Amino acid sequence: MSKTVEKALQLLEIFTEEKPYWRLDEISKFTDIPKPTAYRLLKKFVQFGYLQKISFQQDDLVIDGEVYGLGTKFLELGERVAGRLDIRQIAYPYMKKIQMQFNEAVQIVMREQNQGIYIEKIDSTRPVRLYTRVGRYAPLYAGACTRILLTYLPDDEIDRILEIPLTRYASQTPTSKEEILELVEQTRASGFAYSDSELEEGSVSIAVPIFDRFGTVPYSISMAGFSTSLPREKVALFVGPLWEAAAEISKKLGYTQPYPYGGNFKQHQKEENRL
Repeated sequence: MSKTVEKALQLLEIFTEEKPYWRLDEISKFTDIPKPTAYRLLKKFVQFGYLQKISFQQDDLVIDGEVYGLGTKFLELGERVAGRLDIRQIAYPYMKKIQMQFNEAVQIVMREQNQGIYIEKIDSTRPVRLYTRVGRYAPLYAGACTRILLTYLPDDEIDRILEIPLTRYASQTPTSKEEILELVEQTRASGFAYSDSELEEGSVSIAVPIFDRFGTVPYSISMAGFSTSLPREKVALFVGPLWEAAAEISKKLGYTQPYPYGGNFKQHQKEENRL
């Protein structure tokens, strides 16, 4: 890489949330780029929209064009990148790996207003399969794969969603607000949701959150099957690979923080049991 390109990239990377605006002399001093070189680079970046000159007020005087900040070109490029990040395409290799490891159905669910919608699925090869399909909707309060999406919403939004009439779909569907909020707290502590006979009798799901670049949880990844193959006492066997997959998918969606779950599963289990 040429020295000019290296200097240009070095210059752009100093614009952060903590310090979004810089003067020419600050830039030169911080990057160790000579002022004339820094000025030429800044001029080009402004010309093409990657940087902009910022006007600000100081001591009742408007100081025009003395400070630089990121330009709208980065917003345009960011939207282009976000637009091509197809969650299904990103998630599929990780889903397939889990399906091959455990031979259980693996699903991606996306929040759509007050519901979840199944947007991708890889079936088990077992003779008896769980009936779910891409395009199916489910309420956010029932089933692990959708309750994960409810769990990471703000508390006031959860309260609003739970004002709707709660329908019983199977024998273990939670149908009181208090019960659902307790499950939400357990999930926040443990990093996974487990459901048994909540949407369909005998069906089991284990789900974990997928984070996007904003730190929100628009998707979940889950394994689904029957209580005989996914018993609660063996959750530790399944949740680790799900966390690993979710962490990688989240990273590819632009999530820059460390994935908040994983590591010592027993500690998460202790936290859950205390609730």
